Amino acid sequence: MKKEYWVALIGGIFLLSYVLEAVINPLQVAIATPYEFVQPKYLTLYPFTAAIIFMRALAIFLTPLFIMGFFKNAYAAKALTLILLAGLLQLYALQNIVNPSRNVPLEWALSLALGGLALLLPALFYGLKAMFFAMHQSLVKSLQPPVPPGTADAPTPEWLQPASAPTKKSAR
Repeated sequence: MKKEYWVALIGGIFLLSYVLEAVINPLQVAIATPYEFVQPKYLTLYPFTAAIIFMRALAIFLTPLFIMGFFKNAYAAKALTLILLAGLLQLYALQNIVNPSRNVPLEWALSLALGGLALLLPALFYGLKAMFFAMHQSLVKSLQPPVPPGTADAPTPEWLQPASAPTKKSAR
């Protein structure tokens, strides 16, 4: 899918959650952890708020993955970044829920916690991909023939390659 569609999808989810949040009252629930809200008791009591929280968590989950799509083959860096981001989101949500002076609304804190938890799956995926990519690179390097002494390791530049046969141009 094109990158523009992803931007529109993520922005649309954030916008829809804002519009839906305007028609409900702020959530006033005393919970000890962000995951306590995911119990069936709260989900059935506040289904509309739960839908907003899950939509916003989906947008929070998709945003770093969209940004990581711009970088190629940096699988270990992607995995470490996602693990760090997931941990920071968890800690911020927990701090915001436990602390009586809330910096963000409770709905946002719950969304950050759920989005951060969901980011652990792609972090695991990128970690495994980094491991297999490194194994593949070392295997390919071990299977290459040795370079004779006195020759350069770098491949021949493109401008030094022999010219290819000319192609026929079609007559108009």
